[in-house]
Amino acid sequence: MDRWIFPVLLFIPLCLGLLQNQDNQVFEPRNLRIYSNNSLQQLLLEWDVSDDSEAYNSKIEIVFNIQIRLREEDKRIILNVNYTTVLNKSRQHHQWSFISEVPLQCATHEARIRSRMTSSKIWSNWTDWVAANGPDALSNEKNHIFPEEKVFERGSNITFCCIAKKNKIVATYTFYKEHNKTNQQRIFFTRKPDSSFPRRFQLTCGFNGSINPSQTYLYLNRQPDKPQHLSCETEDMINIRCTWNPGCVEKTDYFEEVCPMEFILSDVSSTKIYCSTKFQKSCSFKRDDQFLYNVRLTSRNCLGQKHEQLSFNVMHTVRPVIIGKPSVDHLNATFIQLSWQIKSINASLSFLCQINVGENKYNITAQSDSDSHFHFQLGGLQPATNYMFKVRCAADVSPFWKWSSWTESISAETTEAAPSGLLDVWRHINSGLKQRNVTVFWRESSDFRANGKIQKYHLSWENLEDPSMQRHNDSVSASQNYRKISLGNRSYKILVWAQNSISTSSPSVIIIPASDKNGKVHYSEETTDNNEEHKIYISWKRQSKFSQYIVDWCNQPIGPLCDFQWKKYGQIKSSDLITSDAFKRGVRYTFNVYGIQDDRSYLLEKKAKYLEEMEPPDYLSCNIEEITANSLRVTWERYDQKFSSGFIRGYMLYMKMDNQSCSVQGSQPLIRPGNLTICSYKIEKPNQTEFTVRHLKPNRKYFFALQAYAVNPNYTDNVIFKSVITPDDEKWLFNLLYLLLIIPLILMCMCSRKSSRVRNCLCPAIPQPKVTPFFKMSLGITEINDMIPNQLVMLEKPQEFSPKQSTLGILLENMSYSQSTYYPEVQIEERTDQKFNSGVTSYKPLQDFGFTSSPNPCTPEAPLYSKDNLNYLYQTEVLPSMIQGTDSSCSVHWLDYRPQCSTTSRRNTDY
Repeated sequence: MDRWIFPVLLFIPLCLGLLQNQDNQVFEPRNLRIYSNNSLQQLLLEWDVSDDSEAYNSKIEIVFNIQIRLREEDKRIILNVNYTTVLNKSRQHHQWSFISEVPLQCATHEARIRSRMTSSKIWSNWTDWVAANGPDALSNEKNHIFPEEKVFERGSNITFCCIAKKNKIVATYTFYKEHNKTNQQRIFFTRKPDSSFPRRFQLTCGFNGSINPSQTYLYLNRQPDKPQHLSCETEDMINIRCTWNPGCVEKTDYFEEVCPMEFILSDVSSTKIYCSTKFQKSCSFKRDDQFLYNVRLTSRNCLGQKHEQLSFNVMHTVRPVIIGKPSVDHLNATFIQLSWQIKSINASLSFLCQINVGENKYNITAQSDSDSHFHFQLGGLQPATNYMFKVRCAADVSPFWKWSSWTESISAETTEAAPSGLLDVWRHINSGLKQRNVTVFWRESSDFRANGKIQKYHLSWENLEDPSMQRHNDSVSASQNYRKISLGNRSYKILVWAQNSISTSSPSVIIIPASDKNGKVHYSEETTDNNEEHKIYISWKRQSKFSQYIVDWCNQPIGPLCDFQWKKYGQIKSSDLITSDAFKRGVRYTFNVYGIQDDRSYLLEKKAKYLEEMEPPDYLSCNIEEITANSLRVTWERYDQKFSSGFIRGYMLYMKMDNQSCSVQGSQPLIRPGNLTICSYKIEKPNQTEFTVRHLKPNRKYFFALQAYAVNPNYTDNVIFKSVITPDDEKWLFNLLYLLLIIPLILMCMCSRKSSRVRNCLCPAIPQPKVTPFFKMSLGITEINDMIPNQLVMLEKPQEFSPKQSTLGILLENMSYSQSTYYPEVQIEERTDQKFNSGVTSYKPLQDFGFTSSPNPCTPEAPLYSKDNLNYLYQTEVLPSMIQGTDSSCSVHWLDYRPQCSTTSRRNTDY
């Protein structure tokens, strides 16, 4: 064994050297050739490699580095790319193609190549530059413009050129809106269109010596998007239809010619093409014997192509088609049979179908008959109701695929049945003296079903307190929902029911209570709190004895039509937002709240409400009275009886001074523009009609305005004020002194000239009256009934009178009054208010008895005494001469008493 070790050790370095030599081996490219295809703007490079049979047999991978440059553009390299391939005997000649962005006719393209093994880092030498046919190969006898009718991808650079014929130059060129002048035989430049460029624009080159410039059109497009949502299905297991979303496709007539869009559906594992289309979103092909498909969809245009793949089992992609409309067979009022047909399918399948009835959907599993007909019986329908039916089906496979399209809807109506449920009944009562006008209203409740066309409504009412009275029956047409009847003041029971062509409903019962059974009802004027748009908030006090509550109102309370409405609530309900599109701001609505107990209604509350209260639009007219130097009184008429767009809650009295700020004790300041302050008084009693303004200043001009308010007072500057000037205190004092001093002096002068006459008038002989009899007597008060005083005795001569004797007692014994009543307070006030008159006697005892004096007590034409003034006695001292004794010249006579006349002049005279 040892003898083999030494040869092996010698062989290993030899093998490593051979391997290293192989890795460093270089295969030189040679015989580089370049061809141009101007129509495709394509360069084709072809070359060979050095002949090495050992290398070809080992199938070594080799990398070729290729460079392309433009000779006319300072020999600028426009491409540097690596191309990898495997060396073998069949590939001694190698090819590589390249599509240039620069038109081949505009610049001479040159290429060179070098190589290396993939396992080596050593490159071979470059071949020489080899040129393709360029502008030098063009004809010198004509002008050229490149490219012509070419499509470019949006966002890419566009290189073009203009080449003049022999001995001519390019004078101008236009690239879309860019205009330039030049003086060269050939121009070559590159531009990048921005987003403002249209999909097609013009390129022109103007050559000297040519009348018209040469022109061509260039196009901007984009590579196709990758197809999305590729899906394939079958209707009959014979034809397969595939659909997809192509993405963004710019479809124009000129693109269809220069850069058409194409979709190709092919098999992934083979070259078989199932179908192809242009600018479409679907294509179809016939199914062969297979069930599993693996397809590829390719979207391509002149700029590129994209792919999408799909694998599917055709048994799981069956989407049935329903033929025509379903048909309906009527069975009864709540039962219908529905039938439909599905397009024949070349397979044995069960189906899941869905029936749409109005807003309800029913899922059923169905098996078709030999003709693919399906039948389904649908129950639980409402009588005399029109239904809309439509159907769709799907193959009952897992996983679920797709529903078919809905069939066209078909309508059918069930037959009629007797009405079910109760009508919702309520009433409105107008009470009179002997009878009441009751309007009974009804409507369909939530549980009422007409089950057909209502033909008429029936009513029946009877007196509950007198069963012997005849029951009344009546009926109205189906178009009417109320009936007016006249009832007495007793309680009545009213029945209402509906009738269709089949039968009648059960009657609804309402009890009309006897008159004046509700007692006092609470009435309230409530705010608009918690109201919303077209909604008025109502609340009431809940009582356990009532099983139901009813609120009624008029939607049109101020119009000729009331539009009576009502709403019912359960036992636990105590508030609601009542909604009506008829509710308007500034309209007063009255809501009546009733409690229901044993079919009897009891009015609990009446509520006046507004959706939104409005403020009075105008200021009020007011009067200013009792003006003094420091106060005045403002009066007005109540406004709440004239205004109905809100509840008058009070008044605002505004007071201002002429071009001065107002500051008065007890008022609230209201600052206006110009920093002028207006005094305001808030009167929070709507029934108040006067207000006293105090703390004013004398000899000042004040302005007043009055405003009623409902919710919030809103002062405006267009108000018209009423002005008033307070008087001066000194003038009043001067006038008062004038009256107290000047008038008494005048009277004194007048009296001094006729002192005797005045003395006789002021101090006449005082007679002694005597009146009899007295029935009732008390100290200071005398009340006489059923007597008329007609005479009294005049004592002309006084006698001795004992001061110890009661003067009042003697007078009371000799005087009589009839039908007089003593009112101490009133009489004292009347006496206090009497004015001083120089012609009135000062005889106090008679004056205290209430006898009326004439204006001139000394004239015989003085009137008789007034009976109204003989109403009380004044307790005072009387002279003894007035009680006993008479003058010799004066006899006792029964006379009508006239105290101011002398006894001598009126003796024996009848009045």
